Amino acid sequence: MKNKSFLPWIILFLVTLGSIPVILHYKGFTSAKIVGIIVVIAIVAALWFWRINTRKKSPRKPKVSLSVNDKHWMKEYISFYKRLNKEDKLIFEDRVGIFIANVTISEIGKEKPEKETCLYVAASAVIAFWGLPYYNYGNLREVLVYPSNFDMDNSLNKHGIVNGKVHHGGLMNNTMILSLPALVKGFQIDNDKKNVGIHEFSHLLDKSDGAIDGIPNYLGEEDKKIWVGLMREAMENIRNNDSTIPAYGGTSEAEFFAVVTTYYKECPSLLKVKNRPLFEFLDEYFNQNKK
Repeated sequence: MKNKSFLPWIILFLVTLGSIPVILHYKGFTSAKIVGIIVVIAIVAALWFWRINTRKKSPRKPKVSLSVNDKHWMKEYISFYKRLNKEDKLIFEDRVGIFIANVTISEIGKEKPEKETCLYVAASAVIAFWGLPYYNYGNLREVLVYPSNFDMDNSLNKHGIVNGKVHHGGLMNNTMILSLPALVKGFQIDNDKKNVGIHEFSHLLDKSDGAIDGIPNYLGEEDKKIWVGLMREAMENIRNNDSTIPAYGGTSEAEFFAVVTTYYKECPSLLKVKNRPLFEFLDEYFNQNKK
């Protein structure tokens, strides 16, 4: 069926190409040039049409159905899921299943990733995007889960300082790396405003507009101005040790967005008390699906 959509273009190309010798035979040089230009335009248009219709958009695979044990496990270890009402729990489970089905999770050193590892990774993704009307996680194709921290060159090092990384450009543009110990710790301590899984998927959310710059996608121009103002003020407070936002959020705009998103997801009530304008902005942004 898909090949039939190209039939009109093929016919147009053959007709116009075949008309050039006929026109030249009757010394219609100007007309031949015009037809030649039409042929070029037709080829360009056909290529554009082909690119749009065959751009690699892998169809979503059927979601993985979570077992009763999986759901019980999430109640035990994923506090965010545990706090949801019955209806939202079903949505959360559905999105976890979709993520596991469509994004490869590779646990380094193991032939097959542990189910708990997959649930930790998928839950991180779902929480970071929770409340938004979209949750396709950009072009993420694989999450590599390392058994320890790592260095900036992605080499394993138990003394490494990196525990999570979203790549931007290059061969690993569609890959995320997470340290398993850091990933698990983020869910074990759910009130410290730190969770490497949510943090890295927040970077992915930031990246969805093409740049990891601390300004998330789907903000209007006025909202961008408001957000930048709130962000700069909050970062200044962090640097002056006058904020409950973790210090890492003061290092750059990109890190600020990931840090404060994690804060909002883990401890919304505390953020509401400590920085109400920031809380209200994030609360509106992350509740778009309720509008």
